[in-house]
Amino acid sequence: MRAATAFKLEFDQRLAPPPRGARSPRPAGRAARRKRFSVARLGACAAAPLIFLFGYVALNAELVAQTYRLNADQQTQAQLVQSDDALHQRLAQAQSVARLEAAAAALHMKEPARVAVINVPSASTKPTTTAFAARIASFKRLFFAR
Repeated sequence: MRAATAFKLEFDQRLAPPPRGARSPRPAGRAARRKRFSVARLGACAAAPLIFLFGYVALNAELVAQTYRLNADQQTQAQLVQSDDALHQRLAQAQSVARLEAAAAALHMKEPARVAVINVPSASTKPTTTAFAARIASFKRLFFAR
């Protein structure tokens, strides 16, 4: 005869509730994609202001560099204008009548006793034509009529 045993009901493991504190495996479907998408969105939202901030800093750096170049160019222009004025002043002093008379006296130059005038013949007013133009201008030669 058999000994009496307690009846034990066996459940399928898939139907049993999960033990407390244990994590269930993540589904690989929609929830995983949603999580990846939210991480990407969070990264994009964090990167966008940084990109705009770096662009703003780069533009301001370029503006400062252009300002320094403009200032240097304006200083160079002012120096060039000042040297141009000094050279014009020296040229005016060199071309003054008193200076030219002093240079002529140093070279023992005098006013001429007589002045010689040479007449240059004027250029001819007759237009020059080529042989080809002369042949076309004449209707007689064009039609070989004598």
